[in-house]
Amino acid sequence: MPFLNPNGHDWANNYNLDGWGICLILFTILYTLFLLVCSYVLWQWRYHPVIHMRRPALAIAAVLVLHVYVIIILLVYPWNGFFPCAAEFWIMSIYLPIGIGLFQAQNQVLLLISRGQQILLTQDTYKPLPAGKNRRQYYWNAFILWCKSVKQQDVYEGFLAAGMVIQFIVSLIIFVISRRFNSYGVVSHPTTPELCRRGWEWAPSVIWQAVWNYIAGPFLLYKIRMIRDIYNWRLQTTLAIVAGLPGTPLWLAAVYSDKLDAVNKYWAPAMWFAPGLIVMQLVALLGPLSQVYKSKKAQKETDQVLLEFADKKSNRIVPPDASLTSTSIKTRSSRGMMFNMESLDSCLNNKTSDYEPFYQFCAKKCFNSENVIFLDKAISFKREWARISSVPGQSADNVRHIMYRVAVNIYLTLINDDTANYAINIEGHIKKELHSLFRAVAISIATRRPSTPASPNAHVTPWDEPADPFTNPGNDHPLRPLTRHSIDKGSSSSATELTTESDLCDPADPFADFPIPAAFSDACFDRAMGSVKHMLWQQPWQEYMRSRRDSTASA
Repeated sequence: MPFLNPNGHDWANNYNLDGWGICLILFTILYTLFLLVCSYVLWQWRYHPVIHMRRPALAIAAVLVLHVYVIIILLVYPWNGFFPCAAEFWIMSIYLPIGIGLFQAQNQVLLLISRGQQILLTQDTYKPLPAGKNRRQYYWNAFILWCKSVKQQDVYEGFLAAGMVIQFIVSLIIFVISRRFNSYGVVSHPTTPELCRRGWEWAPSVIWQAVWNYIAGPFLLYKIRMIRDIYNWRLQTTLAIVAGLPGTPLWLAAVYSDKLDAVNKYWAPAMWFAPGLIVMQLVALLGPLSQVYKSKKAQKETDQVLLEFADKKSNRIVPPDASLTSTSIKTRSSRGMMFNMESLDSCLNNKTSDYEPFYQFCAKKCFNSENVIFLDKAISFKREWARISSVPGQSADNVRHIMYRVAVNIYLTLINDDTANYAINIEGHIKKELHSLFRAVAISIATRRPSTPASPNAHVTPWDEPADPFTNPGNDHPLRPLTRHSIDKGSSSSATELTTESDLCDPADPFADFPIPAAFSDACFDRAMGSVKHMLWQQPWQEYMRSRRDSTASA
């Protein structure tokens, strides 16, 4: 059996099972198994912080949709004339543009997360939820509320879904009216399998590919040009976008130019999409998986270093002006010198000179500044609880009522996935405990409608009275943050000034119908704090301190 059939891909009714055809079949099988394994592993690690922020479900959907097309085009040569023109039309019109569209939506995640992290630097809000009222205008207002209140990524994906529906309708109309694909059409004429692939019917699929690859893609590259993340995410996004650029012009040249007929015998025109699509798939799966591998490797090193920490006299608070070497452990890993947990504790608790630069570093390079915000709020929460408890005349019940409101504030903005713009990524059992304490009242607040435009009880809660989510749909609800500014400087937003005994019994109080759980205490956030702090210390803090050390050494 020759490696290459002399006739090649000639649209004859026989299979090309020569050496080249068999190689394509084997590659398709092995590559499919490899992608399925990678997709399964990625899904298993979907809650890992590095993967969770990348929308793994969207990435896997894009990979699998495109892989249907990749399988088809890799098998065009072995199938030869048994691959009908109508089937290729549907695949080119549906799977390819939709798959590329899903990839572009997944690529948008980097830009939208970067923008969202910048918003967190200046805003402290929660997302409103649609109330189960006003059914007369529910659907339209709920749509507006969804567009404005959910994450920008969700809106982008919503309009992408609408585009998919339009693309399907247009393709269906073309398929029905063209005689190239059926006998009951009204335009065009039946033709040979080769000429069938050169008609005007392919224009919509080409237009969609051009929009995604040559407009949306380069525009995104321009938008993310200044991002410098620690995960190589921008580099991976760039590779995925650039890899998709050559496919369409090469396919057009192969279809409409007779100069490539000799090449088309063994490399079908549609196969010019394969190299770029394979690169896109590998980047989407192997990029985040490589970061998980690095994280797991770092975790093992961290566990070893933690054992060594116990044997070293490093349990001291580091002053703000201490040298960098005094905050590091005399133990090296493959990542270099490790900086101890005490240096991070000092930064967070004492607000050293590193606090603001570290916060900016997490927002711009690590995309997890919500963790720093949460720790800041939780530390302030515990300090305020202790301060109020020491005020003469304050009963324990009153202190719990006051601080429960502040705790719900933290839960709404940073923990609940439905209301937080960026929720902290903590273990499921810890989040479940917090849900049992705060979820019921938080959902009630996020969906409530004020009785008057300026409720006299607005001062009771530690946030401003939210606007009606239907008459003013989608506006994020700002909350007055409980931070070191309101505590250390004696701001008028102090919790004791916000709530009085008479306010607590007010029937208009949104908390009136929700008894405070018995398990609520000043330690309610301790487990979440420990999880988040360890996450920050393991990678962002090490990366930040090393970058600061390197910049100091090069100065």
